[in-house]
Amino acid sequence: MRTHLLLVSIVLPAAILAQNQAPVVIITDSQLDQGAATATITYDLADNENDACTVTLRASLDGGTTFSAEVLSVSGDVGTGILPGSGRTMVWNYDGVGNIHEVIVMVVADDGHTPDIQAMVDQVDPQHLSELLEVVAIPRHHSSHPAGIAAIRDTLLARFEAAALEVGTQEVNLLGTTVPNVIGRQPGLVRDTLTYIVDAHYDAVTNTPGADDNASGVVATLEIARILSQYRFRNSLRYIGFSYEEQGLVGSGYYVQSGIPAWDRIAGVLNMEMIGYYSDEPNSQSVPAGFNILFPDAIAILEANEYRGDFLTVVGNTASNALTASYLEACDAYVPDLKYLSLSVPGNGEIAPDLRRSDHSRFWDGGMKALMLTDGSEFRNANYHTPGDAIITLDIPFLTHCVKATLAAAAMLAEPINAGHDTRALGTVGMDDHLHRFPCTAEVFPNPARDILHIQLGECAGARIAAQLFSLDGRRVAGRDLRPVGAEDRFELPLAGLSSGTYVLVLRTGESSHTLKVEVER
Repeated sequence: MRTHLLLVSIVLPAAILAQNQAPVVIITDSQLDQGAATATITYDLADNENDACTVTLRASLDGGTTFSAEVLSVSGDVGTGILPGSGRTMVWNYDGVGNIHEVIVMVVADDGHTPDIQAMVDQVDPQHLSELLEVVAIPRHHSSHPAGIAAIRDTLLARFEAAALEVGTQEVNLLGTTVPNVIGRQPGLVRDTLTYIVDAHYDAVTNTPGADDNASGVVATLEIARILSQYRFRNSLRYIGFSYEEQGLVGSGYYVQSGIPAWDRIAGVLNMEMIGYYSDEPNSQSVPAGFNILFPDAIAILEANEYRGDFLTVVGNTASNALTASYLEACDAYVPDLKYLSLSVPGNGEIAPDLRRSDHSRFWDGGMKALMLTDGSEFRNANYHTPGDAIITLDIPFLTHCVKATLAAAAMLAEPINAGHDTRALGTVGMDDHLHRFPCTAEVFPNPARDILHIQLGECAGARIAAQLFSLDGRRVAGRDLRPVGAEDRFELPLAGLSSGTYVLVLRTGESSHTLKVEVER
């Protein structure tokens, strides 16, 4: 554990503009030659610094949900040393890819200037965190304060959508009530099926505004999403607000059991569980029973620090040791003023039940690497689960440092990349052996639409449907995953930023798809 002076640094968003700007890629044309099994893709490449770029081609066979299809034989303006210019051309020989439909390609250009993680960290704004706490730290419980829990759900959805994430929900049912997990996805540009999760639970117990438990984790998740969404990464990031944590980790249990797409590999989870309470008074930190048996080295550190509650506890299980090491590396490199105490729990933590009391443990049980980042809950904060858990009791500089540390770790793990990209639907590549009937009824309204398009699905409970909206020149302009659960389900697709005109909505599940015409009117 380390002791440092507390410094808070704020960098205005304009600082982003001072960095090396990412290349700009625009796909201008695509031509298919079914006889030769080739796709010719023409693109323009621009770079403010006129840097030579590494250009790669990626392909999606699932309507743009992932770009993980193998692209092996590509020639032309692809690879390293590609200079900016117009009319760049590459030819993809897709022979042997198989019988597929509605292929979407992505051209990615990387100029090699890795974005500065410290510049990301310095954008964490303590004033913004304080303002978010005023929004989130309200009574919010599925039965005693349903309006509050609905308000925070809506805040998560709105903030994720404002960050231009792929936004979705997973319905979670408990004793006749439904409160969803809220999910925002930021796809990686190189390995989009490898994902790091940043999360917090957004519910509270009945008798409290829950400022520390767990508005502190929610505002941290929102602030990290706000900042990191401005950048591009090799790997994917997913930001989640879990429901029903206080009822026994129900929301995260649902997610681990049925919410992770089959194609996705969760490489690490950063779960924030109460990160805003701080005390530098001696004996303000206690420990659970048996802690001295399991963690004698940690006890020695606490004794040397006179049991002050002035640090972040980083809890991992032994299978997560590499993830813990990455988190601590991020702390040391980017937030040296933050003191931390690191614990490694044997197995899945059954030997230390107090260290399993948050959503990270559901991922441990699922065989995934996960950390709990915490101020120690009732072992430091006497306001835990009481009406006294109010904003005034939190330490904003400490909260700010904890947010910075988690942001830095998430950015490091996701691997920032200074790249531009563009996508285009090629149409049908190859010939299918037989037609696949779309299993659902589907309609959209209003049509013409303005800000929100409603998608109504029927007779397809349990299906996993990718909804992708394309402009007529083949560009993917909006999309989300749909998870129908009933006989008839309705979903919203935001249309913010789209100009008036005609668009094509492609609904895809497995090898079947359905296409609908959509008019946008301003």
